[in-house]
Amino acid sequence: MRHGNCCEHLWIGPMMGIAKKGEPSMILFYAAEKNRVVESLEKVVMETLSRRPLVHCRSLQILEQRLRRPCHDVEVLLISVGDAIEMRQLIGMRPLLLDMRLVLVLPGRDQDIITWAHKLSPRFIAYADSGHEQVAAVLDKMLNANKVVQFPVFQ
Repeated sequence: MRHGNCCEHLWIGPMMGIAKKGEPSMILFYAAEKNRVVESLEKVVMETLSRRPLVHCRSLQILEQRLRRPCHDVEVLLISVGDAIEMRQLIGMRPLLLDMRLVLVLPGRDQDIITWAHKLSPRFIAYADSGHEQVAAVLDKMLNANKVVQFPVFQ
């Protein structure tokens, strides 16, 4: 489902729509263009993280607008970086990204891009040419780490 020119809202799993109160927080997925890497990431995330809303942003401007919302309900931000120019633009958004639980997928092993990526303090860095099952496993662990277990209080 499209909202103007901004983001696609997809449910991972049988439901479609936007997360509502009481439903799980979303995974925000930024990728400027849909290519083989992005399709692979989507497939693996959909298979691993059922029933989590996955919201796609296809431009940095829209991503920035989304992150500036007072309550954006983003639990994890997954970014597929296309090239060094896009990486530098993301560095310009650093203040918005510092408090995010961020997973980056870099286009290659270029040392400059890797150095810039570390300035964003990601929880995990993967590469476009590697299997994306590890990305899905990290996302799953990050999302499930939020669950609080309450133990009975003994007096």
